[in-house]
Amino acid sequence: MNKFNRTKVVQSLCRKYLSALEKGDLEALLALFTKDAMVFSPIFGECRVVDFYSYVIKATKDRSMTLKNIMLGVVDPNQVAVYVSYTRAVENNKPATIDTVDVFDLAADLSAFSSVTIIYDTAPVRGDFKAPI
Repeated sequence: MNKFNRTKVVQSLCRKYLSALEKGDLEALLALFTKDAMVFSPIFGECRVVDFYSYVIKATKDRSMTLKNIMLGVVDPNQVAVYVSYTRAVENNKPATIDTVDVFDLAADLSAFSSVTIIYDTAPVRGDFKAPI
């Protein structure tokens, strides 16, 4: 696949992820990951994708995401980072916005994500989450 087509495919996958998360569409979200994909979260540590996103969808509401950038891997071309402002209300708290970078490892055929490492400053929102996964 040439670089232009590769970029389009990866950007499309990233935009589908943001849309599914914002809508709270768990089925669509899980379809973007390989069956054994893992999440590395600053609050919950390492978890299975299904467990992490099931909790996130259940625990949050009023989600909105503003895409700031999609950055394709230079050193590792099978990685992509998505930089967003993510506003959501957790449990019964007021909505809060965090800037986050989600770093994805891609399946070799670019059809799905094989893992995601979520990076953000947890200090302002750590208290929003009451129950571990």
